[in-house]
Amino acid sequence: MQKFYTTGYSGKDVADLRRLLASIDAVLVDIRFSPTSELMKWRQVYLQTLLREKYHHVMQLGNRAFRENKFMIQNVELGIKILTGLGANAVLFCSCEELKQCHRFVIMEELRRRGFEVGEIENWKAAEAILF
Repeated sequence: MQKFYTTGYSGKDVADLRRLLASIDAVLVDIRFSPTSELMKWRQVYLQTLLREKYHHVMQLGNRAFRENKFMIQNVELGIKILTGLGANAVLFCSCEELKQCHRFVIMEELRRRGFEVGEIENWKAAEAILF
């Protein structure tokens, strides 16, 4: 059965990302509605170049109301269908540092409701510190 993880990149080092994914045998699923950043290292084009086939952007799991500080997932049903169709463990990724203040918490709860195992990765250098 697939395992899902969530994490935010704020305060993290992009150099730790490939090692993290390898340690848990997972792909990165970018769930930002718009995968851009002021910092080049967090932009979609950079992450695609760095991770190649290990990078996926699933806009359907993005928060279309992120500018209004509300949670409004674009299309949860289709997003989860795409996510489970990957057939791989996945790290759901966005910029927010705090899980409970981020739309990835809404997605985490929905995945758990459907019977999936989902954990939060706070420390990319110590993937064993995953909170389930």
